[in-house]
Amino acid sequence: MADKSQSGADRAFLVGAPRPMLSRRAEASLGVRHRSILEGLEKLMRDGELATLTIGEMASRLECSRRALYELAPSKDQLILLVLDRVMHRIGEIGISAIDFTAPAKVQLRQYATASLSYVWRSSAIDDLSGIEGAERVREIHHRFAGTLFERIVATGIDRGEFRHCNSSVAAAVILASAVRFASPEVLDDLGLSLEDAIDEMLNLILGGLVGS
Repeated sequence: MADKSQSGADRAFLVGAPRPMLSRRAEASLGVRHRSILEGLEKLMRDGELATLTIGEMASRLECSRRALYELAPSKDQLILLVLDRVMHRIGEIGISAIDFTAPAKVQLRQYATASLSYVWRSSAIDDLSGIEGAERVREIHHRFAGTLFERIVATGIDRGEFRHCNSSVAAAVILASAVRFASPEVLDDLGLSLEDAIDEMLNLILGGLVGS
C-alpha cells in the first residue's frame, strides 16, 4: 500500500493488505478528467454529502457529465463503494508511509496512529453510508487490516524486548476501537479534546501499560 521502497521485512509487514476495487493499473489508465472526478467524489464523501446526492446532482456539483460518472461505475451505489474503498486505501497509505520501520515500536505506533488524522472524516459521514449495501463490509475489511498492523507493531515491540509480554491482539483491538470511537464529534465534545489530543492521550495510556513491568 505504501509507495516508498521497502525491505523484505517491511513488505512482510504489509502481507494481507486489501486490494483496491479500482486496481492501480486501471486507475493509472484513467484520464486527467476522471482522476479529478474521483478526487471531487472523495471530498464529497468526507464532507458527508455524497450518499445524499443523485447521480445528476453529483455531476452538477463536479461539473461533469453523468456519463463520466457511469464510466467509473455502473450505478450510484457501486460508485459510492468505489470511492469509499479509495478513501480507506488513502487513509491506510498515509499511515503506513509515515512508519519508520527502524524506529522503536512505541514510535511506530504513534506514527501510524496519528499520520492520517488530517484526512480522517467525520463519523457522521460514515453514518450517511449506512443505506449503501456493502459499505459496512468495505469499512470492516480496512479496519481489520489496520488492526492487524497495530498488532504487528505491538508484536515487534514484544519481540525486541521494548514492550512487556502481553496479548498483542488485545492491545491492537483497544487502540483501533478507541481511534474509531474518537472519530465521533459527539465523543470529542464530551471529552473536550481535539481528535489529535484524544489519540495522544489514548496512546499514552496504552504505551504506559506496554512498557510497564
